[in-house]
Amino acid sequence: MAAGAILAGIPLAGMFVLERQRAQQTAESLSYYEQLHEQYSYASLFVLTRDVTAGEELIADMIRVQRVQSSENLSVVQSFTKEDLLGKRLKVSLTKGAVLSTDIVYEGAPVADDERRVELREIYLPQTLRENEFVDIRIAFPNGEDYLVAGRKRVYRMIRDDEGEVLALQLRFSEEELLRYQAACVDTKTYEDTRLYAVQYTGEFQPAAQVYYPVNRAVFRLLQWDPNISELFVVEEEQERRALLETELEPYLLVETDQSEETVDPDRPVGEESDGAKEPLTLYTGLPEES
Repeated sequence: MAAGAILAGIPLAGMFVLERQRAQQTAESLSYYEQLHEQYSYASLFVLTRDVTAGEELIADMIRVQRVQSSENLSVVQSFTKEDLLGKRLKVSLTKGAVLSTDIVYEGAPVADDERRVELREIYLPQTLRENEFVDIRIAFPNGEDYLVAGRKRVYRMIRDDEGEVLALQLRFSEEELLRYQAACVDTKTYEDTRLYAVQYTGEFQPAAQVYYPVNRAVFRLLQWDPNISELFVVEEEQERRALLETELEPYLLVETDQSEETVDPDRPVGEESDGAKEPLTLYTGLPEES
């Protein structure tokens, strides 16, 4: 009986030892995975549920949360929430599954295809003007007439010299706004005491004022056929108003005389150069012939 008990206990002992070894291996594996888990950081990423084009506004069903792990520090990824993305617009087009961040979105109206950064220098600025404020660009004529050239433009940057004086403003202009501004610059050089200046908005909630500055005839014609202008804003009877403005500004017209022009001698035969006459410019239309 004792021998039988011993023989029966051998398999049981073996099974007990085997189970103990398995339990120890499981505990060691669990400890290893716990240590590995501590080496990783977790974060929730926001990804697109469909393709989104540049300028399109982000809404709730475009964004889903995807949890990821990494051995790198993901604290920067976790520094914003889904609410920080909703209502913003994409700077670039992205495909489904692309990861979103605050660096690739902006707030406001969609950026037009013809919008460009410009630097304005010949303009009077308020002393209290700061970056990111909104301004109107206006032109004032010596007879008291004052017109809006470009409305509600954000000041993205104030370019200063080494002494802190403002040299230029960096704004964003559409093609039409740029042409209207250039026309206004011409007027400041055409009529005395004419100036361009900026006026500040009281707050970001204020809507843009309507542009009503009548450009000169040359720029008006250019506005009609410029292929880079997507939507043209033309004030009713703009050219009639321009003609009336030019009539009223005739007393302030700057007359520039060209001092370099040579006085023509009526007794000199046509084609004969006078003493000291400059050699005319030569237009070369091809390569010189080989000798």
